[in-house]
Amino acid sequence: MVSLAKGSGKRVHVIMKISIKTFCATLFISLFLSCNNGGPEIREGQVATADGTVIDLKAVSKKIKDTSAFASNVKEIHTLIKSVNELAKAIGKKIQQSSSGSDLADDSSNNKDGRLVSGAFKIIFTVKDKATALEGISEVSSGLKMKITDLIGKSTAFLVKLQEKHSELGKTDVNGDVAKKAIDIANGTVDHGASELKALNTTVDELLEAANAELEASIAELTIPAPSN
Repeated sequence: MVSLAKGSGKRVHVIMKISIKTFCATLFISLFLSCNNGGPEIREGQVATADGTVIDLKAVSKKIKDTSAFASNVKEIHTLIKSVNELAKAIGKKIQQSSSGSDLADDSSNNKDGRLVSGAFKIIFTVKDKATALEGISEVSSGLKMKITDLIGKSTAFLVKLQEKHSELGKTDVNGDVAKKAIDIANGTVDHGASELKALNTTVDELLEAANAELEASIAELTIPAPSN
């Protein structure tokens, strides 16, 4: 029979407790390491998709914020340019008293459409300034920057054309036919500004579409696919 010295029972109990704790700790570390060996290292602010792709949430969130702000500014520019098209619908028109279903009455004999042309000039001048500010943003793709540069060029071409025709357009008593040559994109004349404005409309449509597509692509980076069965 093996005799145990006094107090040896306590020592055995303590040793067993230490051994169990050590075993559990070792098992936990082994499981932890085996899990991490199967995938990429995850740092703070990152998540991993089911296929192991690591997403930097901070970087993606900033990209979404930047592209969203850019798309919002492009939408504002788009609205301004389209407002000139609405302005052109008022050429040779006046407000009427009756509510016959038409918002404006004919006033083509008045020949007072110069202010409409001036208004269009001011709107596109504002468009050019806003587009120039967007050109300096570094967070957007080179493709979008090229489209912004193109839009600035188209805006400038329209403004220069109207200035070249200031003897006809830079006065109050501009008749409707001349005003339409300047700001009505449905007009086929190519020497007073309408053709330049039409080209600007096409460019801003393409820019808005591209800006929205880039925003959608940024948001898609946060998509975490479900694991396949």
